[in-house]
Amino acid sequence: MGHRALLAYERADGNYDLHRSHWGGANFALADAITVDDPFADRVAGTVDFEPLATDLELTEIVADHLDFLHHEAFYRVARNYEVTPFHVCWFGLEAECETVERSETVGNGVAVEAEPPDDYFRGWFRGTKATVAELVDRGLFAPDDAREYLVTRIASWASEREVL
Repeated sequence: MGHRALLAYERADGNYDLHRSHWGGANFALADAITVDDPFADRVAGTVDFEPLATDLELTEIVADHLDFLHHEAFYRVARNYEVTPFHVCWFGLEAECETVERSETVGNGVAVEAEPPDDYFRGWFRGTKATVAELVDRGLFAPDDAREYLVTRIASWASEREVL
């Protein structure tokens, strides 16, 4: 298993071209590796695939229809000047933590939270919050849809000044 990442490169028209990296999700390695001189991080492990997966997409469309919250470890937004903003990928699927949920969608079922590498605290905080919510679903105190809304609210509260997609 790799450390998959999805990357949105901004275009002149404000939309994005979508690329992937098989190893670029590890420790947000691409946040500093992508530069004007090396836009696809060719000089480091985690090289970004040059061929786009899709082109001319809006950011909301990428998050809703292309970001796989289970399989992508990181998401990056790359501005036209190659300034990189890394994001944590938070999947809302509960089947791993919950006995009453059998299957959850992986695309369109989560949020991306702006990261400030190194930022290991957030991952642990999210796992703990999600495990607690799963327990509440198992006890019948939350319906799965209510759990999702609660997670969105808790993340927005935690994120404070950080961008949440």
